[in-house]
Amino acid sequence: MVTLGALFGGTALSMGGSTAKKTQGPPINASSPDEESFIKDFLKNAEADEKKDTKKAGAH
Repeated sequence: MVTLGALFGGTALSMGGSTAKKTQGPPINASSPDEESFIKDFLKNAEADEKKDTKKAGAH
């Protein structure tokens, strides 16, 4: 009984970790801070547009 309890307890603890975070893309190799902020804003807008397109496609 102790062995099964330890096995299932360990399994439950290993699976109950923190929630998965958004995956991080490759690093941005910008030559200036302005270029880096432009790239980040562009990617954020592209993700927002992609979400809008996904919602529109599901509405039909």
